[in-house]
Amino acid sequence: MTQPSLTLFHHLRGNSLIKQQEDTEIQTVHPNREQLSRRHAIVPEQPDTAEEKGALNDDASGNDNVIIVPHVQITTNEQHLFNRAISSGGGILADLQRATIAVQAFYADCDQPKTRSPWILKRLYEWSHRAKSREIIKHVQAALDSSDNEFDDEELEKLLPVTWDELFCDNSLLSPTDQKRLQAVWELFHSELIFLHKQLLVLRNVYKEPLKKCQVEGCLLTVEPDLLFGNLDQLCRISCGFCKSFLKFLSDASNNENGRPYNTTEIIVKLFEKFAKGPSTISAYQAYCINYKATMEYLGSIRQNEERFAEFERVCLMDPRCERLQLDDLLIAPLQRITRLPILLREIHKYTEDEKEKLKIEAVIENMSDSLRSIDDSVQWLRNFERLQQLQAQVVWPSILELEPRTYIPEFLKVALSRQFCENLLAHPRRKLIHEGHLEIVENGKVSDCYALLFNDMFVLTKMKKGTTRTRKGSSQFMKTEHYIVQKQPVPLDSCVFCDADSSDSTTSSMSMLSLPYIILV
Repeated sequence: MTQPSLTLFHHLRGNSLIKQQEDTEIQTVHPNREQLSRRHAIVPEQPDTAEEKGALNDDASGNDNVIIVPHVQITTNEQHLFNRAISSGGGILADLQRATIAVQAFYADCDQPKTRSPWILKRLYEWSHRAKSREIIKHVQAALDSSDNEFDDEELEKLLPVTWDELFCDNSLLSPTDQKRLQAVWELFHSELIFLHKQLLVLRNVYKEPLKKCQVEGCLLTVEPDLLFGNLDQLCRISCGFCKSFLKFLSDASNNENGRPYNTTEIIVKLFEKFAKGPSTISAYQAYCINYKATMEYLGSIRQNEERFAEFERVCLMDPRCERLQLDDLLIAPLQRITRLPILLREIHKYTEDEKEKLKIEAVIENMSDSLRSIDDSVQWLRNFERLQQLQAQVVWPSILELEPRTYIPEFLKVALSRQFCENLLAHPRRKLIHEGHLEIVENGKVSDCYALLFNDMFVLTKMKKGTTRTRKGSSQFMKTEHYIVQKQPVPLDSCVFCDADSSDSTTSSMSMLSLPYIILV
C-alpha cells in the first residue's frame, strides 16, 4: 500500500515538542523572533529526485520540528471543528503531536480513507476544548483568590453580622415607638451594607474581575465586560460612600433638645441630601436601569454563542461568596435596591411622632419618588423607542398610487408620488405607541382582519404578513419574521372622530358580527 501524501500543517522553528502527561498542564511554547516575520507558503514543493528526498530527511532530523497531518476529507459541517482546533495557539502543540501519531496509525490500515469520518478533527477539537477549559479554571481561581484593595473596609465588614440592639446598647431607655424607629433606621443602613457586600462586590470580584483576568490571558475575548456589567464600579463607589456616610452620621448622633438620643430624622435628612446631591447618583442608577434589558439580551447571546462562558460561570458559581446566587440574580439587584428605598423610608416615617420631623421625612420620600419616576420614564421611553425602531423596519409603505388607486393624479405628480414619503415617519423620539393589536374592519360590506397601530398623534391600519428568513447566508436555520403592510394613509388624531356603534341597531349583517364596534370619521 502506498503511503498517503502528507501536507505540512504547522511549522515551529527552534522549539521541541514534548509529550505532556495528562495530569499536568500543557506547556505554552513561545515563538522565536524569526517566527514573527513573514514566511513562505506552508505547502512545500515535492522533491523530484532521491537525493533531494534524502536531503529533506536529513533536514527533518535537525532542530526544526514539523507537525503533519495527512489529507482528510472535511465536510462543511465539520469545517468549524478544524478551524477551532487550529486557532488555539501554542497551548495545543502537545495535542497536535499526539494527533499526528494517531493519524499515522489510522492510515497504516486504511482501506476506505474517503468514506471514513474525520474523527481525528473531532478528537483534536475535544482536546483543545479541555485544554482551554483547564486554562479558564486556572485563571478564574487565581483571580478569585486575589483581594479587592479598592473597596476593602474592615469596619463595614464587621457590621454585617451585627444587629441593631447590639450596636445601640442604650436602647432600653427609649420608648417602644423610638425603638421601632431606630430599628427601621438600622434596617436602611444594614440592607445597604448587605447590598454592597453580598451583591455588588460579589458581582464585581467574582464575575467581572475574573473575566477581565481571563481576557488578559487570552480567553473569552469575545465577551465585552462593559456591555455585560455596565457602570457596576460606579454603583459600588456610590453604595460604599452611602454606607460610610451613614455610619459616620450614626456615630456622631447626639441627644437633641428634648433629651431623646439619636436624632434619626436629622440623620436621614443629611444622608439623603448628600446622596441626592448632584445628578451623578440618580443618573448612575438611571443608566444601569436603562441598559438592564440590553444587558440580559447580551448575556443570552453570550451563553448561546460562547460555549466556554458556561465553564466560566460554573467556576464562579462555586465560590462561597455567591451563596448560590447566579449571574442573573446579581445583575437585577441594583434595580431591586433602588425601588426598595422609598419603602424603607416610609417605615421610618411610620414610627416618627413629631410633626415637623414627619414633614422633613415626607420631603425626602417625595424627592426619592420623583427620582424613581424619572428613572421609570426613561426606561419606558427607551422601550417605546426600541419598539418604534422595530416597526420602522417592519412596516411596508406602498406608494400613494397603490394606496389610492381611484384618486385622480395629474401626470406631472405621478413621478413625485411614485415614492412613499412616510417611510421614515414612525421612529421619532417624541412619538409614543399607545396601543397595537388586531382589529376587524368593515369596508364595502366585507369584514377583514387588520393590525392597528395607535400612536399619540396618528392612527395607522396595516395587514400582517408573516414569513421566514435564514438566520445567515448558507445556514439551514430559519427565523420567523413579521411585516405590516399599510392599507390606508396615516390618519392624524386631531382630524378624526371615533364614535361607538351599537351592533344591535346596525342594519348590516357584517356590522352585527363585530363585538364593541366603532366608526372612524375622517
